[in-house]
Amino acid sequence: IERIKFIDNAYLSHTISSSAVSVLNRDGKLTADKWFGDYLTKSVELSAKSDSFTLFSGDMKDLWQIENGGNIPTDDEVAKSLENLKIFSLLIDSNYISINNGSLDLGALGKGTACGEAIDYLKEQDVEKALVTVGGSIGMIGPELFNIGVRNPFGGQNDYLAILNVTNCFVSTSGDYEKFFERDGIRYSHIFDATTGKPVQNDIISVTVVTDDGTVSDFLSTAIFAEGIENGIKLADEFDAEVIIIKKDKSVLISKGLENKLTINDDTFSVSVIE
Repeated sequence: IERIKFIDNAYLSHTISSSAVSVLNRDGKLTADKWFGDYLTKSVELSAKSDSFTLFSGDMKDLWQIENGGNIPTDDEVAKSLENLKIFSLLIDSNYISINNGSLDLGALGKGTACGEAIDYLKEQDVEKALVTVGGSIGMIGPELFNIGVRNPFGGQNDYLAILNVTNCFVSTSGDYEKFFERDGIRYSHIFDATTGKPVQNDIISVTVVTDDGTVSDFLSTAIFAEGIENGIKLADEFDAEVIIIKKDKSVLISKGLENKLTINDDTFSVSVIE
């Protein structure tokens, strides 16, 4: 727990003015330690794998105000945020980091990263069995399988449509059912499409990713959501990750590797295996 708190407070928190992300966004430059430099480099490399995902969504978040009641910006304002995204620059030179024309948002990777750090620490302490949960990300080690609930995105917080039986991996979920606002019957979620400058609008309501890296699992759950089903599945394959994609029509797509690890508890959902 202390390691998770330290990672958030020292590096990733947007609400703590002294965190590395806050200092970088406020001052435009930062002399970072090795951990943050390496983490940011990895994050940028991951982000480059997806056209629809971006680490530089700070301007879009400020514009749409998803978590503060919501705001529908004008077309000109959206166009301006997209233009800023195109000219945004990030320099990482050893321990010196600088940014221009925008702000960095590492929220889509932070929880998975925290899980990974916690699991690494537990392994160093020779802990043989453990489960760590940070937001929508879970990390686990142990000789026995864990039962991981897959939330029903149409139900309440404690409603699960499936149970996943896995261990020695990370599981991350992204969806549009927690952080959003609605206007004129349209839901606007906190997951943005970097190609449109707007919250993602597609037929996905939830993505769960299973892989062996906490940061990657968190990245993929958001990136696959943003990319959509066809490109999202290709992205998962690139990382040898397994996925559970829940669509708004209550159909579920699962990777073949999860076929015998997933038990569906709700017969109102239809399930297909991704070939």
